Amino acid sequence: MKRRKGRAAPPRAPASRANHRYPPNWRHTDWLVPFIDGAACIHHGHDTDADDHSRCGPAIFCCPHAAVRYVTLFPKSGEARATWQPIHPSDLMTWIHNGVHVFYFVFCDPDRRDGLLAIGLGGSWLHDALWHRTSLDTYAGQADRLM
Repeated sequence: MKRRKGRAAPPRAPASRANHRYPPNWRHTDWLVPFIDGAACIHHGHDTDADDHSRCGPAIFCCPHAAVRYVTLFPKSGEARATWQPIHPSDLMTWIHNGVHVFYFVFCDPDRRDGLLAIGLGGSWLHDALWHRTSLDTYAGQADRLM
């Protein structure tokens, strides 16, 4: 039997156990990104060398529910003054191609209804999380608890 060539359907993204509360018309592949004056809000990952920006990257949020809780928790943050936009992973990939190595994911805690977690991911972990091939629930144990 001759095999037909064609595109295989991508596997479904793993479902998250978190309480996301997506609004109507929300595309579950999108990430919510805060912008100030047209630039994404950046988490500065350099503790010792102010000139080393290899661990700096944008803060991206799993859903509006996470964004509201973050702004409530940090009312003086840049994110509190930001305009928010849903961004598709393909658009975020252009940032990686332009030299961004780490994204800081702020996401709903899968184990605590109103919990909020954050983790910086790079490399293949970043790609898998960004494209929802791996649920952020996977990283909950290593993430920083914000709330």
